[in-house]
Amino acid sequence: MKKLLVCMLLCLALSLNVQTTIALAAKDETKVSFIMTKDQTGFFIANHNNPYDPGWLYYRFTILNAEGCTLTMKMQRMTLGGDFITISEKAFTGNHFDYSAADYIPGTKLRNHYLDITKGSGCGDVSIEGYYGAEYEGTD
Repeated sequence: MKKLLVCMLLCLALSLNVQTTIALAAKDETKVSFIMTKDQTGFFIANHNNPYDPGWLYYRFTILNAEGCTLTMKMQRMTLGGDFITISEKAFTGNHFDYSAADYIPGTKLRNHYLDITKGSGCGDVSIEGYYGAEYEGTD
C-alpha cells in the first residue's frame, strides 16, 4: 500500500512540472521634443503588421509654458477609408511636469493609430517633450 501511495505521489509530482511561458513586450517608442506653434499637430503610430494582441498605445509628455492653456490629446484609430475614430480623449490644462500628461490604452489589432494634439484658443507657444508609441505583448 505504501509503494502504491509513493508511486501515485511521484506521478503527481512529475505531472505538475509544466513548462511556463514567458511574456515578451516589444516597444515601438518615439521620443519627441518640440515647441508647438500651430494650433494642431499629430503623430502617426504604425502597426507594422504586428500579430501580437493586445497592443497598448501610450504617451507620456511634459508640458511647459501652458499657463491657462488647455491641450486636448486624442488617440485615434485609422480606418481603411482614411477616417479617424477617437478611442481616447484627454484634456490637460496648465503645465505638467515629469511626464505626467499621460495615457495608456488598449489598441486595435492590425490597425494604424494617430495621436492628435490640439491647443485651445488663446494659447501661445507650448513646449512639449516626451514619448509616444505602442507596446505589444506576445509569448516567447
